[in-house]
Amino acid sequence: MKKIFWAPLCLAGLMVTACVNNVKKTETDAVDSLAADSSFTGEVNQEMNIYKLWINEDGTRIFDLRDSTRYIEAAVYDEDYCKENPDYKPGVFYYDPTNAGFRVTHDFEAQGDTVGHVEYELTQGPYAGTYALRFSFYNMTPTTATFLFEGEYEWTYKVLDKPVDMQPDPHPYVYEE
Repeated sequence: MKKIFWAPLCLAGLMVTACVNNVKKTETDAVDSLAADSSFTGEVNQEMNIYKLWINEDGTRIFDLRDSTRYIEAAVYDEDYCKENPDYKPGVFYYDPTNAGFRVTHDFEAQGDTVGHVEYELTQGPYAGTYALRFSFYNMTPTTATFLFEGEYEWTYKVLDKPVDMQPDPHPYVYEE
């Protein structure tokens, strides 16, 4: 009788374990695809670091720095531009799908994680495989930071707190020598 009683319980336990493992794998796959396509996750990370989804003060440019294996910069175009270029739609952020990685450089001991530089990997042309400075950041809080471009153009970026439509650019920039 004991063997007959335990057999269904063991079978039920195996089924529950398989179900739980399948859910965990699905959750992991979903998180991986979110990082890959830059979708909004709905969570605002309150840690002091640059690895977040940032939008500039006029809402026209996004930097997705949540996944250090890909550098994603996206731009939205105004209605006039979209009328002249029908492959683009107003309100949609377009990014270059061929961008490679990025790295953050700073002096952790002197400045912690709140001041530094973001460099992106060049993927085309004679300097492919090297890194170039995209911007510096400072005055960081958990939800805002000042981005400095080319040493003189300052923008206040904030952590994106609402979903946006991001799609690959239908005509990404092509480097020509």
